Amino acid sequence: MQPRKASITTLAKATGLSSATVSRALAGLPSVLPETRDKVLQAARELHYVRDRAAVRLKTGKTHTLAFIQDRQDATQLGFKDFLLGLGDALQDTDYHLIVLPQLAGHDALDSVQYVIERGLADGLVLTYTAPQDERVRWLQRMGFPFISYGRTALPAHDNVDFANESFAAMAVQTLVAQGRQRLAILLPAAAASFHQHLAEGFAGECQRLGVAGACIQAVSLDDPPDAIYQWTRGHASAFDGLVLTREAPVLPLLSALADSGLQVGRGADKQMDLVIKYSSPLPQYIRQPFWACFEDMHLAGHALGTRMLARFAQPDLAPSQQLFTPPPLELFHATS
Repeated sequence: MQPRKASITTLAKATGLSSATVSRALAGLPSVLPETRDKVLQAARELHYVRDRAAVRLKTGKTHTLAFIQDRQDATQLGFKDFLLGLGDALQDTDYHLIVLPQLAGHDALDSVQYVIERGLADGLVLTYTAPQDERVRWLQRMGFPFISYGRTALPAHDNVDFANESFAAMAVQTLVAQGRQRLAILLPAAAASFHQHLAEGFAGECQRLGVAGACIQAVSLDDPPDAIYQWTRGHASAFDGLVLTREAPVLPLLSALADSGLQVGRGADKQMDLVIKYSSPLPQYIRQPFWACFEDMHLAGHALGTRMLARFAQPDLAPSQQLFTPPPLELFHATS
């Protein structure tokens, strides 16, 4: 005869806690003290407790699932893995699970959001690549469905986490000017996203303040194929003595094109170009030319998004929250003595 499956009542008897407290601890609700939650989780492991998710859904109408709708450009970003790990780590040891759903091929972004909600796949959504007037955000606000975005919008206040890209761009200009550079350019992601606007505004504003020439490159974006980056660099980079890359993925074709054009990267009067790179992966440590770098912690961002959604699930009436991460100081990588 098989042993009887452990239940919430079983855990309550084993821990001396009420069934309600055990249930809240298993759900990962912030109202439960950490030591109480640890006690319940330890008992659950020892008694091999497995929650009946179908029964929970029938009783509460909740899936206990958070869905991340993956923009198709996410898959090409080097920090995407850490972003997902951060989201997953935030939900660890709670009753919530993460599902990742790529944006529907051949459909606009709103279709993917509606697909999740109309099929009851999740209790909340995580969005990326927000636009200033994002139609997904507008629709979700109208529906009253819980969501959070990595990126700001110009719409009424909603939960979001973001990196202060305008501050990074201004810091990059300051650093290049301090190296004596006067003809600057910034290579930006595709124009639709809010962070494109933040980067461009921070860069142009600081160039104007410091009285140097600054160009926001329009002919190519960081989301273009490597050959497009290479060809632009071969044809146009010599017009500048300082470049800002807002993502590290294109750095290899860019450096190859600079070398093929006879442009030397690094510090000093004998070098023609200084680089500033925002990065979120280990790639820059394998680049041997000196450059300035700023780290965007994608694991931290993902964890912040997941943590905020757990709070939203626990308290649906929470006021909207914006968490804006300040860029760390720029570091000089691989400088030679």
